[in-house]
Amino acid sequence: MPEKRPKPAMRRPTTAEDYEVFCGEQIDGAGRYYGLLRIRRKTDGRLIYPFDGCPRPGPCATGPLARQQALTLADELIRADIATPEG
Repeated sequence: MPEKRPKPAMRRPTTAEDYEVFCGEQIDGAGRYYGLLRIRRKTDGRLIYPFDGCPRPGPCATGPLARQQALTLADELIRADIATPEG
């Protein structure tokens, strides 16, 4: 009978370095810019953002402003996940 191996313990995220962040911008037909954001926890591969019903950064007048809003949101979400990580 094969021996069962215990699952390795998942390391809790402790710093922003424990997250992979993609940030960009998108323009709609009316010329408004929206931030694009994707956050993945490196320790277990869990997607932190986007999720159903999540806020979308924007609309903004310029692309750099939309990216800045997305980065600000990323910082808030990462801090919250470090404080209370979802399982």
